[in-house]
Parts: sequence; structure tokens; C-alpha cells
Amino acid sequence: MGSFVDQAKTISVGVLGFDALELRLIRNVLRISSCRPQGGYEIYVGSSAVDCDISIVNADDVGALASSHSLSGNQGRNVQLMVYSSEPTHPTVNPYYLRPLSPVKLLKLLDQLVLDKQLKEPANQIFSGKGINDASRTDIDCPLVDLTTTLGFPRNRRALVVDDSPTVRKQLELELEASNIHVDSAETGETGLNLMDKNYYDIIFLDVMLPGVDGYQVCKNIKKNPSLRQTPVVMLTSKSSPFDRVRGTLAGCDTYLTKPVDYQAFKQVLEKYEV
Repeated sequence: MGSFVDQAKTISVGVLGFDALELRLIRNVLRISSCRPQGGYEIYVGSSAVDCDISIVNADDVGALASSHSLSGNQGRNVQLMVYSSEPTHPTVNPYYLRPLSPVKLLKLLDQLVLDKQLKEPANQIFSGKGINDASRTDIDCPLVDLTTTLGFPRNRRALVVDDSPTVRKQLELELEASNIHVDSAETGETGLNLMDKNYYDIIFLDVMLPGVDGYQVCKNIKKNPSLRQTPVVMLTSKSSPFDRVRGTLAGCDTYLTKPVDYQAFKQVLEKYEV
């Protein structure tokens, strides 16, 4: 089954070993998620729970735990496990969380699990020709290099990423933060413009295809605003025709990058605008 974060897909979720109360909670959370425009989750229990994209397992139930072990040991399938237990310490190599379940946290964890998987899939990579700062890495806790001393750039540099794809936003966030650049992100042009009204940004990465107001119109609004027009706008698009580049230029964008973005071209943009 396909991923839903970047496309409106449904992820199957198997539930193993939970009591009636927790099962009802999980069912309600997943039912709410199905109403989201980006897609959601569909719950399976009983014998059908073993043939799903994600399995939520109550490790306090011996039978459920044994079933999860057989799933993780099946080399022919790629099942992602979320393990819960009421015990503060439980030996497992899978993501492990304490019961009782929190509805908000459960949905957030499911979304993050899907997003992490997408970040590792080659088809979802925004960069091509990556160098040492591979944007697909997920070790976001790694120490950052202080470029303010080595390159003389000002501190507290800020970037805004406006893109409706969570994987694109996350990869750009990782790459920019690796250069000590604080990142804000928005999935719509309207949200991006609101953030620009409240914050100063050294550079803006703007997707062309956005829900609602498209990137060209957002760029025009930026360049009409006296307090924003000097901010470099880098337009991101999967289109590469001369007509699209002309539209970007007419909208006032400073640079036009085509997805997948050449990694060295991305680094050159940062250097060009001293971000």
C-alpha cells in the first residue's frame, strides 16, 4: 500500500493485543484521520491485523508480542511496528511507548513513522548529486558546524520553506539546519505570507504548485511588499520548461530550481545570497 503523507492514500494499521477501551480509542483516532485531505489510516484487528503497513502492538499481551516478532522476522514484508507497554522498561528494537495511549500523540507518532519511511525512499528525495551533507539523513541531533566564525555569516539566520510536501519541507529543514540556519515552514502560500508578516527571513524557498494561492502569486505579493522585496526568493518546481521559468522571472523570483534539485546548485544558492 502507498504512503499518504505526500499523496491522498490510506495506510493500513493492524492492532494487536489491546483491550476494548484502548481499541475503541485507536479506532476513533484513525477514523478522524480518514477525513484529512492528505489521506489517513484504516484499522484492522484479529487475523487481518497481520497483513498491514503498520502494526500497533501491546507488548504486555504475550500472544500479540509473539505475533509482532513473526512480523518483524518476515523478510518478505516491510511492516513497521509501534510497540506499547505499561512497563517503564521493555526490551525491544522497535519504537517503544508507554501506555495508556494518548489520542493526539498516537496520531502524531503514526504520521512521523510514515514520514520517516518516505524520507528514506529514493523516489521522494528532493536532492540529486548529494555531497557530504546528505539531505536524506535523519540524524537531526548531530552537532552543527558553527559557520558564523568560519565564513563570517551573521548569526540567527532564518529561512522559510513553503511547500505542501512534508518530505520536501523536512529534507530542506535538515539541510538548512545543518548550516545553522533556523527554519520555519508552511504548507500553503497563505500560511507562508502570514509568517512573513511576523518574521524576518534571509531567504525563502517557495514551491510553485501549492493548494490555494500558487507560488507565482505568493512571489508577486512578496516583491510588492517594500519590507520583503529584498528577500531572495528561490522557486522550487518539478517543471523545467522555458515558459515556467519566464513565469517565475515575471513573478520576481531571484532563482529557479527544478526538482530534483542538484545538491551543488542548492549550496551555490546559499553561498550566492550569503545565507
